[in-house]
Formats: sequence, structure tokens, C-alpha cells
Amino acid sequence: MTELAPRYTLEPLTDAQSARWDELISPYESAQLFHRSPWLDYLTASRGIDFRFWAIKDLNAVVGYFCGGLVQKGPFRLLGSPLKGWGTNYLGPIVGARFDQVEFLRALDGLAVRERLAMTELESPTLSPDKLEASSYEAIRGWTYLVDLIPGNPDAMWGTLDSTARNRVRKATKAGLTIEDTDDLTIADEFYDQYCELLKQKGFPPPYPRDYARLLVHHLKKADMLFALRVRDASGRLLATGLFPHDRKTVYFWGGASWFDGRHLCPNEFLHWSLMRFAAGSGLQHYDMCGYGRFKRKFGGALIPITRWHKAHWRTARWARRAYQYWFDGLAGRRLWPARLDGNATSLGTTRPRSAVAGSRIRHTDRRYQSWGMRPDASEGI
Repeated sequence: MTELAPRYTLEPLTDAQSARWDELISPYESAQLFHRSPWLDYLTASRGIDFRFWAIKDLNAVVGYFCGGLVQKGPFRLLGSPLKGWGTNYLGPIVGARFDQVEFLRALDGLAVRERLAMTELESPTLSPDKLEASSYEAIRGWTYLVDLIPGNPDAMWGTLDSTARNRVRKATKAGLTIEDTDDLTIADEFYDQYCELLKQKGFPPPYPRDYARLLVHHLKKADMLFALRVRDASGRLLATGLFPHDRKTVYFWGGASWFDGRHLCPNEFLHWSLMRFAAGSGLQHYDMCGYGRFKRKFGGALIPITRWHKAHWRTARWARRAYQYWFDGLAGRRLWPARLDGNATSLGTTRPRSAVAGSRIRHTDRRYQSWGMRPDASEGI
């Protein structure tokens, strides 16, 4: 019996339509930070990704939009929405309530044939696990802490912190620590210098270049989509930095760092509590801490599962991915940091560093670099 053609089609947007991307997706509740032009421009500038944009059509009616990046890895052409190495929590389809996930996934299979894709990778809260599994997608599991923010009621938020976090924030406040949200682009270099200090002590090279932080601040701050925070002591000396992208609902932890010799003043807890107050004061509802660990648990969030999905359209791509994963896991195991976490460390599986630092992006973790924030992975793999 001949299989019926997908009801949905993915129609490429024209250049003029792509230029109006933010306008086209703005009516949809499922449009998030990572779908918007400032974030996509940051990824294009930092990774050189070739982004494509499609309208999702049911016959002639537009039911949503979809964007993804095409990457060539040797003989394999990959579609990521997003790919692991982009430090991007979600992409996937932007749709309303009347959306047929099965038809969309069938249309995506048709796109894979037309574009000669070896693999597709997705992470989207819009797509349900049962529909993805039925379409032969394989899961990569993870976890993150999601903190509920309470606009207009900082006392209620304060009550959600555990006693250790509250005591350390009180100590920081008593010591005269202050915080500012800055437009100064040099904060990117300040953060990166602190971040690299930890890696230097551990004998690891930075997993991403300095320009990633610079481009993040450049593209998102001018769009009012980034809290760029500095913590100073009573004398004005810089102790800690944090970069927190956000949309209209949720703020995310991209990265944070603090110098070792200021840790006794508790700048890390002060940084995150201050971020929660800034975000709630701007009407945001959630703080996605982009990972898990003892430090993050102190801020009262719920530990929720997250899943990235991939589908190999070519058998050789599936074999190559598995071989790469075996090699990468073996490399990580041989170079794993000592498995200890104390009160001033900022990552899972690390000892207390000489500079207390949170690197970027642990939603899809290389165990050598498990850390606080949204990690732009060193490699995308296949």
C-alpha cells in the first residue's frame, strides 16, 4: 500500500520574509529567546552556522514556522534545531495550539530526503517524547533546575532559598557587596579571564574562544535580552561576573565567574540571588539554571528532566555517531576531574578551584567541563 504524502509541508521563506523573522514569530507563545534574531545572529557570528527558515503549511494555511542550521561534518550533512555544540537550549517548531506533531515530523523526514541530510537533531518543549520515539528519534537525557520567580514579591522568593544560600547572601550584603547590570562590553573579557583561571589550574584549555562571550554581549545586550552583571566589594574591586540571556518569560544561566581570593565574601550566591531579583523585577517568571548540582540546588528550583533528540537518516551516520560517542566518553573518563564538590566549588565533579568559576552551558555535558551555565560545547560531534 502506498504511503500517503505528508499533509504538512515546509516551505522555505524568501529573503524578504526571513528579514521579518521576529515579526512573523511574535504572535506565537512557543517562540523563545533561542528562536529570535539576536540569538540566531550571535550563533551565526560565533559559529558560522547557515540558518534556514521555513513556514509550516497545512495545504495553503501557515500553522507555524521552523528554523534550523545546516552543518557539514565530513561526508555528513546535519540539521540542528539546535545541535549540541551551539550552547542553545531549545529551537524546534514555533506553532500554535492546533499543531499536528506527527505531520510535522513526517514533513521533516521529507526535508531530510530533499536536502540529503544524514542526521537531524532537535530539542523543543513543543514536541512530545512519544511522537518523537514513534518517528525513530533517539533520546539524550539531562536535568536542569527551574526556579519560579515571583514578580513583586521578593520576600516570597527569599523563602524558597535554602538556609545556606540565605546565610551566604546575608554575609555578602553585610560585607558591602554591590551589583550592577552593565552595558560595558568589557564585561565579556572580565568573565572570560576569570573562567580561564579555573581551567588553567586544572590543566585544561578553554572549550570555546573569547569571542563567544564578546559576541553574546554584543548581540544580546543591545536587544535588551541580556543581564550582564558585575559584583564588587566595598572598595569597588571586581569579584564576580555573570551573563544571563533572557526573553519575556525566562532568564537562562549562560555563564558566571568569580575570583578565588574573594570567595570568603560569598559573591556567587549574591550574584544569583541578585539576578533573581533583577529578573523578577522585569516581570520574568522563570530562571532556568541550565544544569544541576549542589550549588544550584540552593536556590529553590525544581529539578526537571530535559531531552535532546536525534535521528540518523543514514545508517553510516548512526555508526559514526556511536563510534564518536564511545571515543569521547573514553577521553572524558581518562581526564575526569576529582569527584568532589564542596561549598565554594561551582561545578559537579570538581574540587574547589583557585578561581571559583562557572563556565558555559552544561545542558549537554562534557564531564571534563561540568559547570554552572549554558555551555557552548567544544565540539558538535555527529
